[in-house]
Amino acid sequence: MIIRTATTRFTAAAIVLGAIVGCASAPIRGRLSIPGQEPVPAVLTYRSSLFGGSGKLWTTLPAGETFNGKYVLSGRDAPATGTLSGDRGSVMVCRFALNEPGVGPDKGGTVRCEISTGGVFDASF
Repeated sequence: MIIRTATTRFTAAAIVLGAIVGCASAPIRGRLSIPGQEPVPAVLTYRSSLFGGSGKLWTTLPAGETFNGKYVLSGRDAPATGTLSGDRGSVMVCRFALNEPGVGPDKGGTVRCEISTGGVFDASF
């Protein structure tokens, strides 16, 4: 009984530690281009899922609209894609060319996000 309890606690601790370590989160710094305006710095942030096959994306653009959504790795040779919904009704579609496609954004790459209102976010990370 004591061994089983210790094993259960160890397993639970390992799962929690794996969840903490396995979920990378980082900002992706880039430039937002809006037709008729000078490009400005902007940040898209990601948090990968525990197993790295998908994750969350979010940003707040300089005009104040906040976007949230998910990305999904399409496979080793296909780009990762993400769709974010804005709190003012806009949509942002992001396409990633990743340095290591099976890993996700953690190993860097490029991203281009097209906004339904006509703006574009570009970054190399």
